[in-house]
Amino acid sequence: MNLQEIKNKVLSLPTIMNLADELLIIDELMTIDVNDLIENQDIFKSIIDALELSHIDSGFMELTEENESSFINFYKWLNKTNNKFNLGINANTIDSFSLTVEDVKKMML
Repeated sequence: MNLQEIKNKVLSLPTIMNLADELLIIDELMTIDVNDLIENQDIFKSIIDALELSHIDSGFMELTEENESSFINFYKWLNKTNNKFNLGINANTIDSFSLTVEDVKKMML
């Protein structure tokens, strides 16, 4: 799957995706070809923006110990990818995917 296909999928989903859709998009992003990423940085960033909006709205509330590692792995991958290709993705955007179940519990106190 390429970035344009992922973007089309994101555009077909509600702005606030369910967690399963967030996880699917994340899995697809982490397997894209490096050349696709380099050539289509704007598309990549728009997908990340859509994921962030969905995740900070309600996705993080669905974090469980079972799915937490998927988001932490994405956070690490996104941070590494951002640095490696100098994508200019805001650190706060990247950090939104680093929340853990414990972080969410603390926020709810």
